[in-house]
Amino acid sequence: MTGYDSGLMNPTTPSNGALLSVFEQHYAELVRYIARRTGSMEDARGLAHDTWLRIAERAPDPDAALADPRAYLFTVSHNVAMNHLRRGNWLQGYLAEREQIDGAAPAQAPDVAESAMYRQAVASVEAALAGLPARVRDTYLAHGLHGEKQVDIAARLGLSIDTVKRDIAQATRGIEQALHQWRHTSDKDKTAAARTGRRRSLAALLGVFAVGVTGTAVWQHLQRESMRFQATLATLRGRMLQRSLPDGSELTLDAQSRLDVDYTAARRLTRLHEGAAFFAVQRDETRPFVVQALGVEVTVLGTRFGVEIDGGRGVIVQVESGRVRVDAGGHSAELGAGQSLRISEAGQVLTRVARPAAWRQGELEFDAVPLADALARVARYAPAALRATPAAARLPISGKVRVAEANGWLASLPSVLPVRVERQPDGSIDIAHR
Repeated sequence: MTGYDSGLMNPTTPSNGALLSVFEQHYAELVRYIARRTGSMEDARGLAHDTWLRIAERAPDPDAALADPRAYLFTVSHNVAMNHLRRGNWLQGYLAEREQIDGAAPAQAPDVAESAMYRQAVASVEAALAGLPARVRDTYLAHGLHGEKQVDIAARLGLSIDTVKRDIAQATRGIEQALHQWRHTSDKDKTAAARTGRRRSLAALLGVFAVGVTGTAVWQHLQRESMRFQATLATLRGRMLQRSLPDGSELTLDAQSRLDVDYTAARRLTRLHEGAAFFAVQRDETRPFVVQALGVEVTVLGTRFGVEIDGGRGVIVQVESGRVRVDAGGHSAELGAGQSLRISEAGQVLTRVARPAAWRQGELEFDAVPLADALARVARYAPAALRATPAAARLPISGKVRVAEANGWLASLPSVLPVRVERQPDGSIDIAHR
């Protein structure tokens, strides 16, 4: 490289380049400023990273000159911090209100909270059906499940139509009572409860709950599907995503990452296809939480941990709290808080890690990794491609990089490695061995 170019990572917007340069100069001060407002140094690092992303994505405006870039920077960070606090206050109020209104698990999203309640409802209905007289139960099943006409049921069982109707009504009352007991609703509340969307939805699903005592495949299918939740989540370059899952677990997805979520009544499964994700898992002993990535399987009940597919197509598992079991290549290992395991074709390496999934706070750590892998990691946030020649790609590099200061890290590479760094007209960056 012939000289340091402060626009390496953002060549198209001169004003943005100046702002990002100011950001790098005042990073430590900015983090302290945000921490004083949020009361959390960890949140402050993450919000400082959000500030950097907001500036980096700022629309180009060559005619807009900033008289005081530092003041503008701190104004942006103040707005980011205040939005964070407002979201937190709103969420706490919303969850408290929902918990008070209907007792739903407070961390569940309203549109999927019904699914998490079905399993308990199913158990209540099964118990109610099992307690019915055999003839009443069989009559209700024949009509409700198999769709047999009441007149045909009466002829087959040698009963009057009125008796068949009474049996069906008795079964219906027993099931409704079981559901009201499950929902803890009094007789006074039943009319109002019947009008709510959630209870109507639940009643619609359980309209064929009578199959419970038959042990049929239909009922088993309903049990499984009532707990089913599927989604595909993906992020773009420079973008992160935070999402609440139906069981109350929290997911943070790194930039340029993709995963599938597949919840069933038996287990909670996520498949990480690329990038990195951090999971804060709600404990559920009946349904383990499983993450799969490139043949590696991580199983937990309740913990906080990160999983990452690195540039060399290895898998890194880092545990912040609790314990996880990692299965790969026929071998199993248990990790505790502060431990990191890297699984690759070369084998498995267990180390200690002070800050698991530090990318959540906009920091990347490399420990003797090929330069190609480090560039691939940084490239998730870069607006243009980062390339290395084969000779340069193999060079090992270690250290810590703040995403917001990637310009400086790229510029410093010639001082720690025998390489030269050149920016191309399209904004991409080439690194070659010298």
